[in-house]
Amino acid sequence: MVSSTKVPRRFARLAIATAVAGYLLIVVGGTVRVTGAGMGCGPDWPLCNGQVIPEWDVLAWTEFIHRIVALSVILLTGLLAVQGWRLRRVNPWFARLPLAAVGLVLVQASLGAITVFTHLDALVVTIHLGVALTYLAIGLTLALLAVAANGARGESRAGRGTRLGARAPAAAAGVFAVMLTGAYTAKSGASIACTEWPLCGGAWVPTGWTPVDVHLTHRWTAVVAAVLVAVVGRNARRWRVDAPMLATLGSTADMLMVLQILVGAANIWLDLAPAVRIAHLAIATLIWALMVLLVLLDRRPALAAAPLPRPAPAPSGA
Repeated sequence: MVSSTKVPRRFARLAIATAVAGYLLIVVGGTVRVTGAGMGCGPDWPLCNGQVIPEWDVLAWTEFIHRIVALSVILLTGLLAVQGWRLRRVNPWFARLPLAAVGLVLVQASLGAITVFTHLDALVVTIHLGVALTYLAIGLTLALLAVAANGARGESRAGRGTRLGARAPAAAAGVFAVMLTGAYTAKSGASIACTEWPLCGGAWVPTGWTPVDVHLTHRWTAVVAAVLVAVVGRNARRWRVDAPMLATLGSTADMLMVLQILVGAANIWLDLAPAVRIAHLAIATLIWALMVLLVLLDRRPALAAAPLPRPAPAPSGA
């Protein structure tokens, strides 16, 4: 019989590793797209330029690392599905969510192939990112469920007096939307439609679907998302005593959102420098992860109320 204490702890570590790999895959995949390293390994697969480990070349190694991270995601997802199935009697979601993750990996692989054949069509790239963000959310959900099963327990408060109510899901949806519009803006070439910030050649609101309109749609979606995240952060800080985890996540999301706005502006000011574009994606994905955790923790009051970890005291001298 499966132990409901020890196994979920190992399962939590596996879920966390899977979520981290999912995050890295988003960032590294974005790096490949921004730097044009997609063909860095040439037409060879699984070899890279005919070698197991390629010679040093920035583009080749960028794509090589992308392949390694993608392989890690596949392997971790498979392990997660096997372990989750063994734990299905502890919590049926331990089996259901990994199976959903396997499905998303298959969809993602198909989209990757379509991306090659469509020469990175903007809509396909946008869907590709949406699937990746959903995969990351599943990994975080599994990790939190495993932690809850292994330690602090508390009945779900969803729909029954959650601390943040509908604000957290709304903010998460806003961040999700702004990331999708950002992906579409970047791939469609609309990033260069506006050479000013916060203005855009005298235009303020989209009136059609020209590159300028696409860019402005992304900006206004970002404004809405920023307001929603700020509201969630403000409300989360009200619970700093009763739910310190909520307060910490909310404050961190607020700070990252401010940084993200500045990085977004830097994209315009620095003519879409690759490093800035990569940072823009990395920070946005981190904010998405924080929003997912806020939604989940708000429905796990025992975990939200858990004290924050404190550093161990320094050993006293002899």
